[in-house]
Amino acid sequence: MGNISETLYRTRIACPSERVWAELTATGVPRPWMWDSTLSGPLSEGSTYTMGYDGEDLIIGTVLAVEEPVRLALTFNPQWNGTVAAESPGVLEYTLEHAGEGCELTVRITGLYGASAISVDHDTPGIYAGLKAMLESFPVA
Repeated sequence: MGNISETLYRTRIACPSERVWAELTATGVPRPWMWDSTLSGPLSEGSTYTMGYDGEDLIIGTVLAVEEPVRLALTFNPQWNGTVAAESPGVLEYTLEHAGEGCELTVRITGLYGASAISVDHDTPGIYAGLKAMLESFPVA
Protein backbone atom coordinates (compact mmCIF):
# COMPACT_ATOMS: atom_id res chain seq x y z
CA MET A 1 0.00 0.00 0.00
CA GLY A 2 1.05 3.58 -0.59
CA ASN A 3 2.71 6.03 1.70
CA ILE A 4 0.95 9.10 3.00
CA SER A 5 3.50 11.17 4.85
CA GLU A 6 1.02 13.71 6.24
CA THR A 7 -2.69 14.13 6.88
CA LEU A 8 -3.59 17.73 7.66
CA TYR A 9 -7.03 18.97 8.69
CA ARG A 10 -7.76 22.55 9.68
CA THR A 11 -11.07 24.04 10.83
CA ARG A 12 -12.32 27.15 12.57
CA ILE A 13 -14.51 26.42 15.62
CA ALA A 14 -16.85 29.01 17.11
CA CYS A 15 -15.83 28.47 20.74
CA PRO A 16 -12.77 29.30 22.85
CA SER A 17 -9.63 27.22 22.41
CA GLU A 18 -9.83 26.25 26.10
CA ARG A 19 -13.11 24.46 25.45
CA VAL A 20 -11.70 22.62 22.42
CA TRP A 21 -8.64 21.68 24.50
CA ALA A 22 -10.87 20.36 27.28
CA GLU A 23 -12.71 18.12 24.82
CA LEU A 24 -9.54 16.87 23.11
CA THR A 25 -7.93 16.00 26.46
CA ALA A 26 -10.95 14.68 28.41
CA THR A 27 -10.12 11.27 29.85
CA GLY A 28 -12.40 8.53 31.09
CA VAL A 29 -15.51 9.70 29.19
CA PRO A 30 -16.87 8.56 25.82
CA ARG A 31 -16.10 10.88 22.91
CA PRO A 32 -19.26 11.03 20.78
CA TRP A 33 -17.33 12.74 17.97
CA MET A 34 -14.87 9.82 17.76
CA TRP A 35 -17.06 6.71 17.73
CA ASP A 36 -17.68 6.92 21.50
CA SER A 37 -14.08 5.94 22.19
CA THR A 38 -12.56 6.77 25.58
CA LEU A 39 -9.16 8.35 26.14
CA SER A 40 -7.28 6.91 29.14
CA GLY A 41 -4.06 7.76 30.90
CA PRO A 42 -2.47 10.93 32.19
CA LEU A 43 -1.69 13.44 29.46
CA SER A 44 1.71 14.52 30.68
CA GLU A 45 4.94 14.38 28.69
CA GLY A 46 6.37 10.87 28.60
CA SER A 47 3.20 9.16 29.82
CA THR A 48 1.37 6.40 27.97
CA TYR A 49 -2.20 6.84 26.74
CA THR A 50 -4.79 4.60 25.12
CA MET A 51 -7.93 5.28 23.18
CA GLY A 52 -10.33 2.42 23.41
CA TYR A 53 -13.84 1.25 22.81
CA ASP A 54 -15.70 -1.63 24.44
CA GLY A 55 -12.57 -2.92 26.19
CA GLU A 56 -10.38 -2.90 23.06
CA ASP A 57 -7.44 -0.54 22.53
CA LEU A 58 -7.89 1.25 19.20
CA ILE A 59 -4.86 3.52 19.52
CA ILE A 60 -1.94 3.47 21.93
CA GLY A 61 0.92 5.89 22.30
CA THR A 62 3.13 8.19 24.30
CA VAL A 63 2.58 11.85 25.06
CA LEU A 64 5.39 13.82 23.40
CA ALA A 65 4.47 17.43 24.24
CA VAL A 66 1.81 19.32 26.20
CA GLU A 67 1.46 23.09 25.89
CA GLU A 68 -2.00 23.77 27.35
CA PRO A 69 -4.21 25.03 25.63
CA VAL A 70 -2.14 25.42 22.47
CA ARG A 71 -0.44 22.16 21.44
CA LEU A 72 -0.61 18.45 22.18
CA ALA A 73 1.66 15.95 20.42
CA LEU A 74 1.32 12.18 20.77
CA THR A 75 2.74 9.10 19.15
CA PHE A 76 -0.13 7.44 17.27
CA ASN A 77 0.01 3.65 17.09
CA PRO A 78 -3.19 2.24 15.52
CA GLN A 79 -4.41 -1.09 16.91
CA TRP A 80 -7.95 -1.37 15.50
CA ASN A 81 -7.08 -4.43 13.39
CA GLY A 82 -4.15 -6.76 12.81
CA THR A 83 -3.05 -5.05 9.60
CA VAL A 84 -2.60 -1.59 11.13
CA ALA A 85 -1.19 -3.01 14.38
CA ALA A 86 1.70 -4.45 12.35
CA GLU A 87 2.57 -1.03 10.88
CA SER A 88 4.88 1.59 12.40
CA PRO A 89 3.35 4.35 14.55
CA GLY A 90 3.10 7.96 13.51
CA VAL A 91 2.66 11.26 15.33
CA LEU A 92 -0.62 13.09 16.02
CA GLU A 93 -0.37 16.79 16.77
CA TYR A 94 -3.17 19.16 17.75
CA THR A 95 -2.55 22.91 17.51
CA LEU A 96 -5.05 25.55 18.64
CA GLU A 97 -4.88 29.24 17.75
CA HIS A 98 -7.25 32.02 18.85
CA ALA A 99 -9.29 33.29 15.91
CA GLY A 100 -11.74 36.09 16.67
CA GLU A 101 -14.37 34.78 19.09
CA GLY A 102 -13.34 31.19 18.41
CA CYS A 103 -10.26 29.25 17.47
CA GLU A 104 -8.61 27.38 14.66
CA LEU A 105 -7.86 23.70 15.20
CA THR A 106 -5.13 22.06 13.16
CA VAL A 107 -4.83 18.28 13.25
CA ARG A 108 -1.60 16.94 11.75
CA ILE A 109 -0.81 13.22 11.53
CA THR A 110 2.57 12.20 10.13
CA GLY A 111 4.68 9.10 9.68
CA LEU A 112 1.99 6.54 8.88
CA TYR A 113 1.95 4.28 5.83
CA GLY A 114 -0.17 1.54 4.33
CA ALA A 115 -3.60 0.74 5.75
CA SER A 116 -3.27 3.06 8.75
CA ALA A 117 -2.33 6.03 6.54
CA ILE A 118 -5.24 5.38 4.19
CA SER A 119 -7.69 5.00 7.07
CA VAL A 120 -6.48 8.15 8.85
CA ASP A 121 -6.53 10.18 5.64
CA HIS A 122 -10.12 9.03 4.98
CA ASP A 123 -11.52 9.36 8.54
CA THR A 124 -9.83 12.51 9.90
CA PRO A 125 -12.08 15.11 8.20
CA GLY A 126 -15.29 13.43 9.44
CA ILE A 127 -14.01 12.95 12.99
CA TYR A 128 -13.03 16.58 13.52
CA ALA A 129 -16.02 17.96 11.62
CA GLY A 130 -18.05 16.01 14.22
CA LEU A 131 -16.07 17.62 17.05
CA LYS A 132 -16.73 21.07 15.57
CA ALA A 133 -20.45 20.37 15.14
CA MET A 134 -20.77 19.06 18.70
CA LEU A 135 -18.95 22.02 20.27
CA GLU A 136 -20.88 24.60 18.26
CA SER A 137 -24.25 22.92 18.88
CA PHE A 138 -23.98 22.85 22.67
CA PRO A 139 -22.84 26.26 23.94
CA VAL A 140 -21.54 26.46 27.46
CA ALA A 141 -23.38 28.92 29.73
